[in-house]
Amino acid sequence: MKCVRLPLLSRDFLMSNVDTELLVRHHSECKDLLIEALKYHLMPEQRGVLGNSRTRPRRCEGASTVLFAVGGGSLFAIHGDCEAYDTRTDRWHMVASMSTRRARVGVAAIGNKLYAVGGYDGTSDLATVESYDPVTNSWQPEVSMGTRRSCLGVAALHGLLYAAGGYDGASCLNSAERYDPLTGTWTSIAAMSTRRRYVRVATLEGNLYAVGGYDSSSHLATVEKYEPQVNK
Repeated sequence: MKCVRLPLLSRDFLMSNVDTELLVRHHSECKDLLIEALKYHLMPEQRGVLGNSRTRPRRCEGASTVLFAVGGGSLFAIHGDCEAYDTRTDRWHMVASMSTRRARVGVAAIGNKLYAVGGYDGTSDLATVESYDPVTNSWQPEVSMGTRRSCLGVAALHGLLYAAGGYDGASCLNSAERYDPLTGTWTSIAAMSTRRRYVRVATLEGNLYAVGGYDSSSHLATVEKYEPQVNK
């Protein structure tokens, strides 16, 4: 059982199938593995500490790194088209288009899925999210954010998707939220101290960094760091 990636299974499956299995219930080490998996679900802000070989998806040996260009636009058109660059063949090729045209969109990858978050469709700023599966070459809808955001910063950390700042159609935002693909839920997290659109977000040593941006009056050189374990 220690070789099974229980934390990456759904909470419903853990409770309905694993917890009810007598072989697991009557074996203390197996129960500890189940508790570990449930902790991983119930304390997403602690996933950096709880991480181990069972929380990391298996990687396909020999798979090449792929770079994606998603959506975008100009003064005349907003695009839903997507392209992929294969580092082995040194070529770009078209992949499935998003279901929604998106410019100023935030993009990040978790596991083997690519997430397109928010953006602008030429009419309004978006709260919707969709994910791309390269195995099926298709986009699927995900749970929408709590706030409309374009020009936002997006990054993935410890299997969670973070969306920070942006523009909601009326004002620059300093709010931020976090998406857990395991539970399909968005949760508000601590707001940045500064409103930022066109902000860029990156991860380093278990923390999130919001770099630069525009606050509706000036371009910013300031940087903020978010610590997930203390939500600050």
